[in-house]
Amino acid sequence: MAGTTVPAGEGGYTSLPASATTQERMRYLEDQEELHQGIGTNAIYVWQLPVRLTHWAIVISIVILAVTGAYIHGPFMVPSSPIEASTLMAQIRFIHELSAIVFTIAIGVRFYWGFVGNQYANWRAIIPHNRSQFRCMREMGKYYLFLRSAPVPMTGHNLLAGLAYTLISAVLFFQVATGMILFGWLIDTGPAAWLTTVVAWIPGNIQTVRMLHFLSTFIFIAFMIHHVYSAILVDIEERNGVMTSIFTGFKNIRPESTVDDLGLCNPPNDAQVPASGADVPKA
Repeated sequence: MAGTTVPAGEGGYTSLPASATTQERMRYLEDQEELHQGIGTNAIYVWQLPVRLTHWAIVISIVILAVTGAYIHGPFMVPSSPIEASTLMAQIRFIHELSAIVFTIAIGVRFYWGFVGNQYANWRAIIPHNRSQFRCMREMGKYYLFLRSAPVPMTGHNLLAGLAYTLISAVLFFQVATGMILFGWLIDTGPAAWLTTVVAWIPGNIQTVRMLHFLSTFIFIAFMIHHVYSAILVDIEERNGVMTSIFTGFKNIRPESTVDDLGLCNPPNDAQVPASGADVPKA
């Protein structure tokens, strides 16, 4: 990392030596945050097209699935005629199932892209799995708890958001699984019929599956509210185009001013992080 430069104020630039430890790099970057705020003059391509397409496919399908699922669970505005009511329910179910197909495909594509996409889409950059990543996640937690004045500057997802995406991904797969079981139970024919055998192992049988599938929807709704709030907050704080990046793929940011570019959240060798956590002198 020799020659890596970070703005040091209006007077010019300073550099970090190649021998700097992870703690020293993080401390140095934190000292500079108030000066540069990660803002650059060149757009950096962060979110690839498959990431953006699957993101919006999942968002739109969740909204449709939530509305149609609520109707299936407890019909509202039911027509007075039983025939019309039955026809409407069939139409709602069809829309729900069609949206579920889009939802499932989008999740599958995004999961696959986590292995073949760029460094910002890769699962290793999203799922916290080493000490330095957990440190970045802890620092971001301090920001949300008002114990830190600025968010941890990262080009891609911050690690606390990565943990949230990891947990919500587990719920996504659970929702797909319970939805497929309900679909198999409904049609009771063809390849989906074998899924009904799983129901016998579940206490409460199909009613439990239906209730868990319905309640999981509220987890998505709560996550979406927090997700939008956090995205707007960080966009205002960092002023680097977080909100527009999910449409364009680009962020207005200096890569050399972010912790992931400096190797602070995913260093080549985690052993360079002092085990004692003791303070180190500033660079």
